Amino acid sequence: MLRKATYLSFFLFLGMLLFSGFRTETSMVKYDFAFNIGATYNTQLVTFSVVATRDGKIVYKRNITESSFIRQVAGLEYSKANPEKINYFEKYELTDCFYKYDSIRDLYVDGYNCFRLTDLWALRYGRNPLCGGDCIPAQGMLLNGWAGNNFRPTWPQIQILQQYGIINIDDTFYGENMFRLFSDMKDSNWISRYVNAGKSNGQSKTKG
Repeated sequence: MLRKATYLSFFLFLGMLLFSGFRTETSMVKYDFAFNIGATYNTQLVTFSVVATRDGKIVYKRNITESSFIRQVAGLEYSKANPEKINYFEKYELTDCFYKYDSIRDLYVDGYNCFRLTDLWALRYGRNPLCGGDCIPAQGMLLNGWAGNNFRPTWPQIQILQQYGIINIDDTFYGENMFRLFSDMKDSNWISRYVNAGKSNGQSKTKG
């Protein structure tokens, strides 16, 4: 009887140990780079951050500056999201570029085949919120966004963005999905598809 109890205790202990290890592995915190689109109190249209996720849910977020985001993504500054100091801009072929800007046609005359962090706001807005009314756009500043409405994308555009891990436009883009979005934004065809989705069903830009 004592031997049976000993065996039972051993197997119970072994089961608890295996379950504990499985639980620890599946609940491990993972750090990723992230961003949100939306005007904030400091007039930024895009907020960059490092997030901690567990089981696919964000459990912690620390906002960082755009310059720190660039340095951390490039592996030039220590980051929990990039401890191996990988240059993700090179890995995903996201080398930033500054094409010559045509302010009359509101486009980069050499095309969109590049990636610019400064253009992320255009996914959400139909017009640059920081340049309204009689504003004279600065050199290289994108004035008209890609959203079907002035302050939000249309539902077909939201459906496109949902392919990158969000549900609503206020949600956080992060991790592999964020880099996939960055990579796709290099493609002028992708941008055209996104812009045209904002015009579906005869919709035009509205104030909403």
